[in-house]
Amino acid sequence: MDQRAKGLSPNVILAMMVATATVTAAALIPIKGPHDGDFNSFFLWMNAVRSGGLASISGEFSEYTPPYIYLLYLASKIEPWVGTIAAVKLINAPFILSAVAGIGAIVYRVTADADRAKIATAVTTICPSLLLNAFGYGQCDTIFTSFLIWFAYFAIADRPVIAAVMFGLAVSFKVWATIVSPLIIVLLVWRRMKLWHLFIIPAVYVLMMVPAAIAGRPWTDLLMVYSRQPALIQQLSMNAPNPWWCLEKIVDYRTGVIIGLGAGLLAWMAIAARALRLPSTAVAILLIAAVSAAVIPYVLPKMTARYFFVADMLTIALAFVRPRLWPAAVLIQIGSLVASMSYFFAWWGTAGLAFVPMTFGVGLLIYEYLTADAGRPQESSPRLST
Repeated sequence: MDQRAKGLSPNVILAMMVATATVTAAALIPIKGPHDGDFNSFFLWMNAVRSGGLASISGEFSEYTPPYIYLLYLASKIEPWVGTIAAVKLINAPFILSAVAGIGAIVYRVTADADRAKIATAVTTICPSLLLNAFGYGQCDTIFTSFLIWFAYFAIADRPVIAAVMFGLAVSFKVWATIVSPLIIVLLVWRRMKLWHLFIIPAVYVLMMVPAAIAGRPWTDLLMVYSRQPALIQQLSMNAPNPWWCLEKIVDYRTGVIIGLGAGLLAWMAIAARALRLPSTAVAILLIAAVSAAVIPYVLPKMTARYFFVADMLTIALAFVRPRLWPAAVLIQIGSLVASMSYFFAWWGTAGLAFVPMTFGVGLLIYEYLTADAGRPQESSPRLST
């Protein structure tokens, strides 16, 4: 590798990037954000956890599922030493480590190149949207995304049981984890998964709700958490860099939701249908997951800028596997990052600035997906064992 020629080993690069990410995280952690930002909900939930003690893990006071409240309860133990802002944001730290390790593991599994995997880990560690999401906004997207990354890894590794467990864990934190569900259908058709593996996903969700049920929350409520969440957003665009940023001004909300859901369903079906013509390779699995994570939030209404976060992560792994897709990864990262600036500046126009790079990035992914060789495995991705 070029780094070796210059005397800079992948291990040194990884160490440098970890140090850079640590310093950046330390600078971002004190930032609370606007007074009306989402992070204020976490403050209210932390107060409820502090006053309710162990019984608070039932989580009735939150629109999130209880597993996140479990983590808030654990974070409350360090709150007296680090403060509320840091305690909430540090919840993400172990999941960041898991996510970056997962990206490296995917790249190594597909390419069998340890140095490339280390560089991929290093690059992911300093990914701007990762650090900003976890330590700037203090959001928990890193948690479910880390499980989705490992879901993709175990799907590539032909370990369907563990893959299903990872997907179930992701869904137990956020329903948005279903963004990569076209891959599950494809794995079923490819016989990489069996129908009984699907039952693991809801079983994991139910198991994750057991502590909350023991704390007193009714099962009927625990199983219906996600049914109430769509009503929380009553806008066609929450500053997401997709076409609804423009259409919101000219399309009625209800009409837009109907059209958008139809477009999302068609996109989901098109992704799955095209995937069935791809070879059953590691690269194909990663490509399907990345395209799903990028295209579906691009066509759906009621999206926020953070809904592209899964695509931010998976396209990094994809770019290290297929270097010609680096422009797509960079453009999607720019679009996601610029749109997310609205969290701090409360400026509607950030989505407009982000729309162009996001559109080109998603377009490049779609082009790759439509023109991918369906006749034989890629050289860099040996066929998985049957």
